[in-house]
Amino acid sequence: MTPPRRETVEPALATDTDVAALVAGFEDCTLPYSNWTHRAHLAVAVSYLKKLPFPAALDRVRTRIQVYNRTRGSGTGYHETITTLFMRAVADYLTRHSDASPPAAVAALASACDMAWVRRHYSAERMESAEAKAGWVEPDVRALGFGVPPG
Repeated sequence: MTPPRRETVEPALATDTDVAALVAGFEDCTLPYSNWTHRAHLAVAVSYLKKLPFPAALDRVRTRIQVYNRTRGSGTGYHETITTLFMRAVADYLTRHSDASPPAAVAALASACDMAWVRRHYSAERMESAEAKAGWVEPDVRALGFGVPPG
């Protein structure tokens, strides 16, 4: 059964300052849960990956999402494969567009890497599995076209 959709409000992410403020609110758990959208997740990923090597950025986002979800939203909402998948996609994008500003990167990624993009690579059964929620699983529909970023 699909859980009910929660009401969301897209945060303003037009400037570097907007992105930095969102990341700060996420990290100190003051960002309203309604603002914790797909674009907000991408903004955090872009911010972390612009400052940290991939393994450290992944560890940080993994930890902080779980803290944020327990504090502001759903303590059961964390999904390791989705987190890792989007971190890999953001890292790949930033490797190819290293000069992109955080707002530009978020805008480009939000339109290219949505949940329909995920479904082109993963079956619903695989993505909804306990294994995928707990750890990284490879796509079962179509290869990603990029690998694990260097650390």
